[in-house]
Amino acid sequence: MPQEDVEVVRRIFAAFRERDLEAFLGYLDPDVEFRSLILEIEGPYHGFDGATEWWADLLSVFPDWSPSIEEARKVADRVIVRVRAEGRGTGSGVAQARDIWQVAEVRDGRVRSSAFFRTEREALQAAQRE
Repeated sequence: MPQEDVEVVRRIFAAFRERDLEAFLGYLDPDVEFRSLILEIEGPYHGFDGATEWWADLLSVFPDWSPSIEEARKVADRVIVRVRAEGRGTGSGVAQARDIWQVAEVRDGRVRSSAFFRTEREALQAAQRE
């Protein structure tokens, strides 16, 4: 099932780029846990309510946030994704463009956990210890 797990992650990114919250939530496990890099001070987000809150929080800071998958692969039993994320902050108006890394756990066709990291090394370490 490795390729199916990667495809689920690709679909969730597509739903976000299309701003289709319903489709986005459809790819999540009801008990999903999100750890955001941009909103890391907010702590982890849990379940559908948390995912919806994360969505709203992120878009309130970066309304044009546009993440694109540059690379996705299975490592151990996780999906590791290199993401090119771009957006302009509402407060500063400053454009942001950077690569970030995601580690996602996919079970039964749904994302059960998702965490973002600054470097590939951090992501790989997290994928191999979880």
